[in-house]
Amino acid sequence: MKKVFAIFLVLVPFSLFAAEVKETVHLVITGGPNAGAYDGTTDRGGCSAGLTGPGSWGNQFSLPKEKDPRKFNSLQLSVPSARAAAVGTHDFYLSVGFGPLLRRSAEYVVDTKSNKGSGTVTVADHGSTATVKFDVKTAGGVKLAGTIDCHSVTRSRK
Repeated sequence: MKKVFAIFLVLVPFSLFAAEVKETVHLVITGGPNAGAYDGTTDRGGCSAGLTGPGSWGNQFSLPKEKDPRKFNSLQLSVPSARAAAVGTHDFYLSVGFGPLLRRSAEYVVDTKSNKGSGTVTVADHGSTATVKFDVKTAGGVKLAGTIDCHSVTRSRK
């Protein structure tokens, strides 16, 4: 009993100071050199509403300390209209990166305004949390599909 209590005392303080998870990402890539399924979690960045313009939606998933060129470590999303995304929008920018931030081993970009890829992004905004689903294809034919689970949403005060 004393051992269990001692372990409890050691582990509890660490769990009290653990950083709050802002988001989790599940990504499936079909085609290209990085084909496969990837998962990521971060306590920084996360989802935002209205920060890049009135009614906009965004996401900034980034693991800047990750140096392994094979690791998924970045997903940026910008949607001009969260209202349109509630039913699925075809107007968005999405970027997925692998490797160090300044020396990418691979990057996949879908920018529908520039006719660089296509697909759909859907945002289910629940106020303090949200779920984002994406099913997109790069201009080169690589398919990116997945989910962003926003554990918190930063909102513009404008």
